[in-house]
Amino acid sequence: MVRKTLLCVFVLTLATSVFAAHVPAVAHASRIIKGHQHQADPDSTHLLFSNVGPSGNEYQANGYFVAGPTNPVLGESQFMAVPFTLGATGYNLDKVKVPMQWYGEGHNTAQLCLYSDSGSNYPGSQIGNCVSHSNLPDFGTTNTLTSYNFSSQSLALSPNTQYWIVGQTPSTGSKADATMVWCSESIFEGYNVANAGWGSFQPNLESVAAIYGN
Repeated sequence: MVRKTLLCVFVLTLATSVFAAHVPAVAHASRIIKGHQHQADPDSTHLLFSNVGPSGNEYQANGYFVAGPTNPVLGESQFMAVPFTLGATGYNLDKVKVPMQWYGEGHNTAQLCLYSDSGSNYPGSQIGNCVSHSNLPDFGTTNTLTSYNFSSQSLALSPNTQYWIVGQTPSTGSKADATMVWCSESIFEGYNVANAGWGSFQPNLESVAAIYGN
């Protein structure tokens, strides 16, 4: 059995941003959990993107915080984003599966949203409505992937086009203290810390996601 430990090194290479200047904060897990094997989704026709690891790997469930502006851990908001690009065929976004987990403080709720690309390799504008989930697993205890269903919105994805899946929390109200973690593997992603604007970088961690279309 291969043991893969994810290193949490704050390396900001290939950073691109007009506004974002903060380094995204990493949540460190104290437990080792087993990897989650990617499986086909019976309700979706096409897998558009996946960096879900093999089931035989063991790894530390480190990840980037996804937190609202009043969260009690960071004291400022942090939203994260994973890019994906369609090939020559367009689809409607069906669902997205991610290992989003609760850090143990603030509200236990997280949103996933579809964004366009800015043209400068970081998220641009939100497309459609965000999808919310509450009562997610405790951080570092499981490899569970939670499914966010976008199918009712008929969000059309154009061929040969880059999009972003953004993990965020409510920005106002009582749930703006939500403190979540998007568990990660290793390559490229976007970030927005303290609402300073979107940037992108090539980190040592990349938030895990499987994205499906019909």
